[in-house]
Amino acid sequence: MSSETLQIKNYIGLTGDKPVKFIASDVDGTLVNDAKTIPDEAIEAIRAARESGIRIAIASGRAWNEMNDVIEKLPCLRYFMCTNGAYVMDKDENRSLFHVTFDKEQALYLLRKLLTYGVYVEAYVKDKIFGMYPPYRCITPERLCACADERKESGTNPSHSVMDNYIPSSMDRHISAGTEGYLPGETHDHYALAEGDAAANIHMSDCEVEQSNFFFRPNIRPFILATRTMVPDLLAYMESLDEGPEKMQIFYGDEPMRQRILQDLRDEYQGLSHDGTGRERFYDVLLSSEGNLEFVLPHTTKGTAVEALANHWKFSPDEVMTLGDSENDLSMLRFAGASVAMDNGKANIKEAARYVTTDNNHQGVAKAIYSAIAYNNELNKSKLL
Repeated sequence: MSSETLQIKNYIGLTGDKPVKFIASDVDGTLVNDAKTIPDEAIEAIRAARESGIRIAIASGRAWNEMNDVIEKLPCLRYFMCTNGAYVMDKDENRSLFHVTFDKEQALYLLRKLLTYGVYVEAYVKDKIFGMYPPYRCITPERLCACADERKESGTNPSHSVMDNYIPSSMDRHISAGTEGYLPGETHDHYALAEGDAAANIHMSDCEVEQSNFFFRPNIRPFILATRTMVPDLLAYMESLDEGPEKMQIFYGDEPMRQRILQDLRDEYQGLSHDGTGRERFYDVLLSSEGNLEFVLPHTTKGTAVEALANHWKFSPDEVMTLGDSENDLSMLRFAGASVAMDNGKANIKEAARYVTTDNNHQGVAKAIYSAIAYNNELNKSKLL
C-alpha cells in the first residue's frame, strides 16, 4: 500500500471552466483498497472536500446493509446510491429516496435460469441480500443430508446470517425497544472476521464452509459471510415476496463457468432492446472484479441515480466528478464532465473516462478529490483577477 504524503494538488490535470460541486464514488475497487479498507488519506480528502463546499455521495453495487464500513469510517456522508442506483438512501433521515425493482415474474424467470448453472445465487431486496449455495455442489449427497440434520440438531433457523449472534448490545437495545429501520452503521464490523476465524464458521456446516471457500475469494469472503442471509430455497423465498428484487448476482467459482454463463445470458440481451423471440430486454449483465456477475435493470444505473441527485441540486454534468473502476460504473462515468477511472480498472473503463487516477492501493480516490479541490481553488483565484 502507498505511504505517499498527499497535498491539495491537481494530480490528474483537471481542466474546464466550471467548479466541481458534487463527487460520486464507487466503493469496491475504488474507495476501498484490496484489503477492503478505506485508506486514511481518502477519509482526510473527503473531509477536506466537504469543508471546501463539495458534496460527496456513494454510488455502489452494494446493498444498503453492506455499507457498514463506509458509514463507520465516513459518518459525514449522507447519500448512498445502492444496488447500482436501484435503492437510494438518505442516511441522515434513514429513508429511501428511490426504489425500483424487477418485475417479479421476469425476475423468477431469470432466477430459474441462474439456478441451473450450479453457482451461488443471490437476490438484493431493499436492505437485505438473500443467498443460496447450489445443493448439488455439496461434498456428497450424504453430506447434503447431514447438513440439514446439523441444522435441525442445532436448532438453527434455516434462514440466517452467519453473524446473527454477533450483533452488538446497541443493536439489541434498538430491537428490544421496537425501533425499526436501524442504520447499517450500527451493526457489527464485518471485517473483524478474519479468514478461518471460528466466528465465521459458528453457524456453518462443513458443506457451507467448502462452498464459501469455492465461490468467494479470500479478500471478500468475510464480508460476504457477514452480510448475506442464506435461505435453503431461494426460488421459493422469492416467490413468497410481494415484489421482485432490485438486483440478482452470482458468484461463479471458476472461469469456464463465467464464460459459459456470459455466452448463454449476456449475448441474449446485451445491447439489444429485444431478444431473438421479440421479448423486451429486462436485464443487463455486468462484469465485476470480485468473481461475480451482476444482473441489473437496464434503465436504472449508477448514472441515472447520480444524474437525479445532480438535478435535485441543480448541478450540470460539468459540475460533477465520478470515480469508478468497473462496468457498473460506466454509466456514471459517461454522465459526469469530470469522469475519473481508477488505474486498476480495465482498458474500456479508462477509455470511457476523461481522467485516470492511480489505483485503489495507491491513493487514487484521495488524489482525484484533492485534484478537484485544487482545481476549484484555481478557478476561484482566476475569477478574482
